[in-house]
Amino acid sequence: MDPSTSAPPLLLRPALALTARLRTSARLAVLVAVLLVPTAVAGTTSAHLLGGQVAFAASERDGVAVLRPALASLAAAAAGQEVPVGPLAAAVEGHPELGAGDALDAVRAAVAAPGSTAPAGRLAVVEALTRLVAQVGDASRLVLDPDLDSFYAMDAQVVQLPRALAAAARAAAPDPTLAPDRAVAARAVEAGALAGAAAALRSDVAASVRASAAPGLADGLDGLLAAAAAAEALSGDLTADLDGPAGDPAVLAGAAAAAAPALDALDGLLATRADGLLARGALTLGATGAGLLVAVWLAAAVWWRTRRDVALAVGAVTAIAGHDLAPRPLPAGGDELAAIGAAVERARVELERQDAALGAAEAARAEQQLAHYREQRAAVRQARERAQSVLDATAEAVLGELRSVVGHVDGVDGSARSIDRSVRDVDEVARGVVARAEEADRIVAALGGSLRNVAAVAELVAGVAGQTRLLALNATIEAVRAGAAGQGFSVVASEVKQLATTTARSTEEITTTIAALERDAAAVSEAITAMAEGIGAVDRVSSALTGVSQDQGRLVDVLTARLTEAMDRIGTLAVAGEELERRGDERVPANEPAVLAAAGARHEVRLLDVSASGARCTTGGARLRPGDRVELRARLGGHELEVRARVARLVDDGSVGLALLDPSPAALRAVGAHVGALLAA
Repeated sequence: MDPSTSAPPLLLRPALALTARLRTSARLAVLVAVLLVPTAVAGTTSAHLLGGQVAFAASERDGVAVLRPALASLAAAAAGQEVPVGPLAAAVEGHPELGAGDALDAVRAAVAAPGSTAPAGRLAVVEALTRLVAQVGDASRLVLDPDLDSFYAMDAQVVQLPRALAAAARAAAPDPTLAPDRAVAARAVEAGALAGAAAALRSDVAASVRASAAPGLADGLDGLLAAAAAAEALSGDLTADLDGPAGDPAVLAGAAAAAAPALDALDGLLATRADGLLARGALTLGATGAGLLVAVWLAAAVWWRTRRDVALAVGAVTAIAGHDLAPRPLPAGGDELAAIGAAVERARVELERQDAALGAAEAARAEQQLAHYREQRAAVRQARERAQSVLDATAEAVLGELRSVVGHVDGVDGSARSIDRSVRDVDEVARGVVARAEEADRIVAALGGSLRNVAAVAELVAGVAGQTRLLALNATIEAVRAGAAGQGFSVVASEVKQLATTTARSTEEITTTIAALERDAAAVSEAITAMAEGIGAVDRVSSALTGVSQDQGRLVDVLTARLTEAMDRIGTLAVAGEELERRGDERVPANEPAVLAAAGARHEVRLLDVSASGARCTTGGARLRPGDRVELRARLGGHELEVRARVARLVDDGSVGLALLDPSPAALRAVGAHVGALLAA
């Protein structure tokens, strides 16, 4: 099955999902790290186990250090000698982890008890020391020794020798309360215990020597064989005469004391085992470390090589994708990456060959375009010159006629403006006369009011004159009644009457005059009103004339604007040749690769033609609209062209026409050099 097309195994899919996000070098690093984890765990576990075994041997040696004074004290107690408690106490207190403090207190109590030197007292001390030895053997794990040689040496000294000494002490201190037959049985039991201990001692020594390759071990354990012989002799003494006196355990105790070098042999076995464990551990750790270093070294080499080869392959593929076909270093060797490198090199060579073929084809096409351009350029220049001459003649003739029309329109406009000014003057005069007539009408109205006031005053004066005449009549009557006494008063009354009559006549004349003035004022007011109405008619006529004049002025303005626009359009015919070309400069084919930057994106395009003011290129997939601002980068004849441009038009063939925006001197030099080279060819 092809692995490139088959589905990934279901079991591997989670790991594939995790590694899919990593680079190849990162995958290798993760793999190495994952493989190092069990190695580190195994190494740590091995070191921990080795440390435990070394600690086990060290604990056993601590037990041997306490057993040395304990067995010496046990032999002294069995022989009836003074028990050296001091060295034993120092050893027990120096190793509190063995937990023999209570057993030591029991030994001290037994030694200090009254009668401790008697057989029964010695038995109590021996039993206390035996319990201490058992406690030390258990706590130091001597009884759990894993090696046969040291186990049997331990059993002989921790179990069998204290057992024989205890049996000898019990045999030397029989229970006086027992019946004779029971005492004999007890003695036989102790004899059997001694015989069994002796046999066990010989068996342990033989087994230890047989299981060990340590030199001098047999010599070191000879003291145990002597103790076994003493135990057998004591057992024989007990069984030879069961009713006789008990044997002296001092011989056995002396033999036991002489067996002290056996502890050195046991300690040597333990030290050898500890040293062997350390050496084996060091060798194991060294081999593991060396293997780990070699593995890390090889992994680092594989990681570096893979990372380098992947980088070379990716760089080569990226360069080819970027159309960089220059030779590059590629992975070498016999692995898959080397095969990929070889395939990439073949692809590069093939692409280089195709690129050369395309370049040759493009050069031939460019040569054809250049020849076609030269022919087209000559034809276009000739057609443009002819069209320009016709357009110039036509434009000049039409412009002459339009200028004549503009002159007539200007005359009409001047007449209309003169009429408008005259009408405005008449309107202003008429408005002034109307204002004065209205003022005169107001004055006449005020005069009529004043005349009416004077008439009222005259009527009042006439009334006063009538009253005065009545008063003079009454005075005359009273003067007549008074007779001679009233003659003077009668003269005054006559004068008053005459004055009242004169006043009445004057008042009548004034009233008549005022009435005449009122009639004249009314006539004047009517005349002024008629004059104002006539002037209003004149104002209406002048307003109508003003409107007509303004309409005429607007029509003249519209006509002038239309004529000006027509003249401007006709004037553009003078540069119609440039519009036909759509450029003011020579346009030449380019056919060069370029980069078009639009809306923040870069597009690979091809420059088709160029001039000092514009260019045409393919769009390269860019979505452009007329008016968009872009940047164009290309290389023309060894010169870098980099300009800002505006999209002028979209051509039906998929290309886009660009108008250059303020090209730099360098850009103009590049275009000029390219145009000059083509035009000179």
